[in-house]
Order: sequence, then structure tokens, then C-alpha cells
Amino acid sequence: MTRKEAVAERRGASRRVEMGSRPAVHVPFEAIMRHSGMLHAVLRQFGIPARDQPDVMQEIFLSAWRSVEGGGFRPRPEVPLKKALQSWLFAVTWHHIFHYRERLYRWHRELATLAAPGMAIHAPSPFGQVEARMALRCLERLKPELRAVLASAALGYTAEEIAGEFGAHPGTTNKRMHRGRRQLRKVLR
Repeated sequence: MTRKEAVAERRGASRRVEMGSRPAVHVPFEAIMRHSGMLHAVLRQFGIPARDQPDVMQEIFLSAWRSVEGGGFRPRPEVPLKKALQSWLFAVTWHHIFHYRERLYRWHRELATLAAPGMAIHAPSPFGQVEARMALRCLERLKPELRAVLASAALGYTAEEIAGEFGAHPGTTNKRMHRGRRQLRKVLR
């Protein structure tokens, strides 16, 4: 056993003795939930995105509840219960923030390995995104049969293939394509 492992073992043994001397306190789940405002503030403070905060909060509450049920909440008798619970929940929250960031880092690292070497991930400019949304809104103004023909043509299908798909005559499909393009041109102007 290395010196480092021996020191860690002694610390762990002394911590177990110390924790064993204090009785476990059972706290109702509602008492844990009352601290949700503080936990949200901590998550915001440490930069957890708003879209991920509900998931991280759920993990924190579930972990804290399981720990309380398993006898893991052992506050010092001289500390008021409310203050001890708040400090303990802060530690649980910090633990989950650390693991969230670790998972995020691994996810980004995996994503980078999946990207082809030398190929930048293409993301349209914000201006291009706005233009595309406006074009789609204009497309929504067309009749459904014209929109369907134009969408199939944009995917590279011929008039005969489109006619076969919709059960129409190729001449009708050509007329719808011509009419749809003309109406779309008017709407886009």
C-alpha cells in the first residue's frame, strides 16, 4: 500500500467513526423541496443552462431523498437543523454540478471525435436562418398541392416521378410546378 493510499484509508476510517457517532436524521421530502429556490440560484450562479436546470434539479432532489432514506444525513448536533440541511443540500448540489460538467465535457469530446477531420461543422449564419424561416412562411401560403409538388421538385424528383407518387398526370404536375413557382415568386417579392 502506498503512502497516499494509507493516508486516504486513515481519513476514511476517521470520517466513518465521526459519522457513526452522530445519529442519522430523517427529514421529510417537503423540507428538502423548500430549498428549491436556493438550489435554482446555485445552478444559475454556476452557469448551468436554463434548459438543463430542471433535469439537474430532479437529480439533486432524488439523490438527496435517497441519501436521507439511507441514513446519510447526519448533521452535527450543535448546528440548527435548517442550516445543516441547507449546507448539506449545497454540497449535494455542488456534487451534481461537477458531474454535469464532467458529462458535458465527455459529450463534447465524443462529438469532436465523430466530426470528420478537417471538416468544419456547418452552421448557417443568423441572417441565413432568418431568410430560410421567411421562405418557409411564404411556402406555407401556397395551396397544399402546389407546396407538395414544389417540395418534391426541390428534393430532385422529376415530374414523372412526382406524378406517379401523387397519382396525377405528368402534364398536371408540370402545370402545378409552374403555377407554384410563379406564386412563390410573387409572395417572396
